[in-house]
Amino acid sequence: MKGEEIGDLGLSGLRLTLRLCYANFVVYLLLYVTGMYINIFITSGVITIGIGNISNIVHMILAIVNFAFTFVIMMVGFLYGMRKVALFSLGAVISLVIASAAGMLFVATGGGRYSGSTTLIGGWIMSFLFMLALFLSYYAALKIMRAIRITELNMRQSKE
Repeated sequence: MKGEEIGDLGLSGLRLTLRLCYANFVVYLLLYVTGMYINIFITSGVITIGIGNISNIVHMILAIVNFAFTFVIMMVGFLYGMRKVALFSLGAVISLVIASAAGMLFVATGGGRYSGSTTLIGGWIMSFLFMLALFLSYYAALKIMRAIRITELNMRQSKE
C-alpha cells in the first residue's frame, strides 16, 4: 500500500520485534506493580523505603530492562526504515530517562507525606512520564503490527 511504513526488516524480523514489544509490556506491568507498592508504602508512612530496599532494587532493575527493550525497538525502527516506530520509541526513551531521574528524586527526598513539594513534584513527573512512555510504546507496537499485516498481504498478493 502506498504511503505505508513497513521498513525493510522482513516478516520474521518484524514478528521478533513485536514479541519484544510484548515482553516490554509485561515489564511495564511489573514496573507499574512494583512502583505502586513502593509508592503506597512510602507515601503512607508505613515503611520508609530507601534506595537499597529489595522492592526498590527490583523496581530499578525492571526500569533498566524496560529502557533497554524500548531502546532496542527504537534502534530497529531507525535502522530498518520505520520512522514512526523509531520516533514513538524515541519519545518513550526520553520519557523513561526523565521519569527515572524524577523517581530518584522521589526516593532521595524521602518520599513521605511531609517531605515537601520536591518529593510530590518528582512523584507526579515520574508517574506522568511513565504513562506517556507506555502510551508511546503502544503506538510503536501498533505500527509494527501494521507493518506485519501489510507485509503478509503483499506476500499473499505476490503468490497469486
